Amino acid sequence: MRSKLNRVVLALALALGAGLAAAAAAEVSGQLVVGGKTAKITHAYAYTTKGFFDPKKQDVVLVLCSAEVPADAVRDSMERSDLAKAGKLACIEQTINTEKQVINYKVQHQSFGMPESGGSTEHVFEAKTFDGKTIAGRSRTKSPQKSFDDVPYSYDVTFSLPIAPLQ
Repeated sequence: MRSKLNRVVLALALALGAGLAAAAAAEVSGQLVVGGKTAKITHAYAYTTKGFFDPKKQDVVLVLCSAEVPADAVRDSMERSDLAKAGKLACIEQTINTEKQVINYKVQHQSFGMPESGGSTEHVFEAKTFDGKTIAGRSRTKSPQKSFDDVPYSYDVTFSLPIAPLQ
């Protein structure tokens, strides 16, 4: 019994270590400006998901935030929304298809009544690397945007990080 427990603890430690190594490998620099207030983007996460328009393909979800995101909230935008409403972080999420196009975006910030989201050609991803293992480039708005509540916002972030596999 103790041996089985030790193996479980070791497996969890290795998984945690791999997650920390992946987070440490992420490079991110940029900002989200909402209502004239700047949030420095310091953390980046990327993972694959089933293709929205073509389920035979995989999209990549890129999450760029002003603070570390708890593991269970990385793939859960509702969980991140609660953290954003509480002022604990601000996040930009882009879903990028195999053609390197942003097919969905979400911006989460305390100043928004609800997250700003949808599809728009004003939210862009400029790829340097997009090979299924690594995503690197720049995500930005082409021009200042307005939220549903008429709060102005814009972002411009550069990054390079590994892409976590489909779960």
